[in-house]
Amino acid sequence: MIESKQQLLSAFSSAARGFRDQPNAITGIELDDAAVALKRYVLNELHDQSTASLLAGFAKGIRTLDTESVAQMVADVEQRLA
Repeated sequence: MIESKQQLLSAFSSAARGFRDQPNAITGIELDDAAVALKRYVLNELHDQSTASLLAGFAKGIRTLDTESVAQMVADVEQRLA
């Protein structure tokens, strides 16, 4: 099944809320998976290298459980793709 931008963004936002509410390895993996799926869409369909690079940067914040940086990056991604 091919997912739309809205489906991918919704899954990403939901995973980001989960990570913000309970920053741990499981919610981090879920957010990382959602970011990778959205990044793939952004690159292949929108050809937006800047947003794809931002999405690639989530791994570091997730690994260090840096919820403040991740939240700021989530807001930026959501604004860019709104």
